[in-house]
Amino acid sequence: MRLNISNHEFNEFSADFEKKLNLMAEHVLSDQGEDNLNINLKFVSSSEMKKLNKEFRKKSLDTNVLSFAASKEIQEISGELGDIAMSIPYIKIQSQNLNRDLEDHMMHLLAHGILHLLGFDHNQDKDANIMESREIKYLENFNIANPYKL
Repeated sequence: MRLNISNHEFNEFSADFEKKLNLMAEHVLSDQGEDNLNINLKFVSSSEMKKLNKEFRKKSLDTNVLSFAASKEIQEISGELGDIAMSIPYIKIQSQNLNRDLEDHMMHLLAHGILHLLGFDHNQDKDANIMESREIKYLENFNIANPYKL
């Protein structure tokens, strides 16, 4: 498993933090029995995220994270589970507003994004509870507090 991080615009994240992101990705994928797949993670600007959100979700808004799962055929050929985009400006503001550590919040959003790539969603309460409980469990392994109780 490999997390390919594209971080051209936002250089303030340390190599140690990128290692933690890799460990989170490995942990989630291993737990889900998909540790042979790779993920592409790109840190994007608000304008880039708005473009992605408009093109793929028909919403002209910035958002924290978007996941784009590869088809099963692409997964088999390339070993890629999919792509995740994170809007760093949005996440910075959101973490401040929620009074959360930025890196902890990003770890949570990475786990959340990976679960979306794996087919989880939170459209129904039952599904949201399943997804949230997995996120909480993954975050506990990194000593990150339950983000749904803060």
